[in-house]
Amino acid sequence: MKKRMIPLALCLALLLTGCGLTDQWNTVKEEYIDPAVERADGDVAEEDNGIVAPNVATDREELTDFVPFESVYTRADGETISTLTVSDSYGRLLPFAGGLVTEGGEIVLDPVLQSITAASYESGGTTMYLGIYILQNTDGMYAVCGADGSWISGFDYVSVYPMEIGVLCVTDEDANLGVCYAEDGTQVFDTANFSDRSMMAADSLSALAQYGNGYMLCTYADGEKSFLRADGTALNRNEGRTSYFQDALPFSEGYAAVRSNGLWGYVNTDGEYAVQPAYEQATSFVGGVAAVYGGGMWQIIDTTGTVRLQLPGVSEVTLGYGHIEADGTYYSTTTFEQAVFYGYTGVPIDGGFWVKGETGVRVFLTDGSQVYLSGASEVLGRSGDLWLVSLADGSSAVLDEYSRVIIYGECSFVHDQANGDTYIYSAQSQTLYDADGSFVADGCTGTVVDSFAWCEDADSCGWKNNSNEWVFRVPTGGAD
Repeated sequence: MKKRMIPLALCLALLLTGCGLTDQWNTVKEEYIDPAVERADGDVAEEDNGIVAPNVATDREELTDFVPFESVYTRADGETISTLTVSDSYGRLLPFAGGLVTEGGEIVLDPVLQSITAASYESGGTTMYLGIYILQNTDGMYAVCGADGSWISGFDYVSVYPMEIGVLCVTDEDANLGVCYAEDGTQVFDTANFSDRSMMAADSLSALAQYGNGYMLCTYADGEKSFLRADGTALNRNEGRTSYFQDALPFSEGYAAVRSNGLWGYVNTDGEYAVQPAYEQATSFVGGVAAVYGGGMWQIIDTTGTVRLQLPGVSEVTLGYGHIEADGTYYSTTTFEQAVFYGYTGVPIDGGFWVKGETGVRVFLTDGSQVYLSGASEVLGRSGDLWLVSLADGSSAVLDEYSRVIIYGECSFVHDQANGDTYIYSAQSQTLYDADGSFVADGCTGTVVDSFAWCEDADSCGWKNNSNEWVFRVPTGGAD
């Protein structure tokens, strides 16, 4: 029986359509007979551009359904999806080169936008992702949409600030007009409805994104500051009167550093002074402590104002979760003593500090526990019970709490932008592992969304599932 080749033009037409491929191929089986050159059984015709077309027999009974190149984002003329149709049926959407696809590889928005990014903010030293995508069109204007495609705003905004309660979308920074959207698309607030909006300073909307403990920091035209709730009402220390301060820092752990009459103190969320203004400088609370400067020295205080540590002669103090850094010397916020072990000075990490010994690294955690990492010379990062370390020979590895090597080689911790799950990414091999060190996918870039990894190979890029299977991919170069 003679074998025939499907013309390249027909293959490309099927690929570029991206939808209804089975129906189209069934039509081909009924109506198309290829008069192309004969091929021996088992041969494969390869065109000059590298696209491979399989041999098929002219006997229609032997023709099989066309298997597309997974999914291809380019659409046939007239079929480009240039706007996102709102729907509750998509599930989590995955971005690709300015477009969006479902987890099943169905395109719901072709790559017509300049960029699509996941909205995130920092909290407690951790990146927190919102269920919101920030969209930018080719005109440089912004819109936002639910990561599940259930809602979308218009491209009406000049900038977007992610924050704890949603995203603050700024219409006109000079007029201080902005709308905050929650993850479900509801409007949390509109600054046009704020009673004292006219008093707000130009370019002050970015300060509103400094949201914490129910309050946004607001700057007014005269330079004074106050705190606003999402409904536009202000923090009041006196009934019916907005509390204004010469300066202020955002609320953190239930307290805000404020300056009044030239001195810093701390107010609680009721607007009452928890620590009376008495200091020349002050920091926000981190891990239950704050650093204040007064009387010619830095001091560490707790939320009652009680001095826990005095630091005479120190010029600069920074706080972390579980540690204090003062001019290169580290102190524990558990004992307020210098972090010294076997003559080595401690190095801070979130939740404690570590010190290097002769044969490894010992980690002191704020809960009083310790972890010894044999063979390690430096702690580079932590995720739960996993530790990213440098080894004595200069290489790096991920160890568990028992010093067992989980992954060896240049690697880092990455987090799922949808659910925060931890993965281990080896840049050396471009391989992704789960938190237990089990293989997930190869050819990856380190970006993970809802358990799907963005990956690339020689001629394509797209999303893989946690079984290393492509669910969606596009030709490399076509996604630019």
